Amino acid sequence: MRHSAGVQLIELCEGKNPSAGHRPVDGPLLDAWFELNYRLQEEAIDAHINKSFIEQWMMRLWTIVSPSAQCFCLFLARINELALLCASRYVDCCEFSAADEFLVEPNCVLLQVKEGRTLVSQDGGGRAGTLLRCLYDLLEGSGYMMEDYLLSVSRRTEQIAQVLRMLLGLGMGNAEDISMRLSCMDFDQRRDFRSRLCLFDRKTFNEIGRALHLFMLFGNVDDKYVGKYLRG
Repeated sequence: MRHSAGVQLIELCEGKNPSAGHRPVDGPLLDAWFELNYRLQEEAIDAHINKSFIEQWMMRLWTIVSPSAQCFCLFLARINELALLCASRYVDCCEFSAADEFLVEPNCVLLQVKEGRTLVSQDGGGRAGTLLRCLYDLLEGSGYMMEDYLLSVSRRTEQIAQVLRMLLGLGMGNAEDISMRLSCMDFDQRRDFRSRLCLFDRKTFNEIGRALHLFMLFGNVDDKYVGKYLRG
């Protein structure tokens, strides 16, 4: 397994990584992961999604045994999708302080790893990276995620930062400022303004959930679902 600079990954299920085409694990462990995947889908409603919710699921993921490193990475990618969704909505609503928790502030939750092993990305000064940076580094460093997906994560992270800068440049301080600005625009202007916001949805979160379900069920990396996110 390759590792990106500044990241030390927990060795997941050492010696138990399945070969493609074979169901990873049978029995209670796999059943528990089907339930875990379903539970995240059920709990990840708009009223629940915030930084605390995401960090709780990250810690929950680290405290349980994974059927395989691939399962772990797909589940982590689902958590990453929620982090992107949450940060983008904060920015679109001009909740910049809340967005900074994902984009600017150092993340410490990944330092809380069993057996004293470090699992965190670091900047040049040796400090913990931001939450979105940590999640990206873990996924990229695992070597299991498709390059197209990683590029998508990078592009969306940059889009969030660009929208934040745009709204600050326009003097937007809260959602009311946006509503006031929109009320002064004609239809085409409103459409153009909205096109420059993030407006992310749950499509990728849901697709990765389905990919994880299928991978646990069959152990195959197909081209249509699992292979869109996981390397074969």
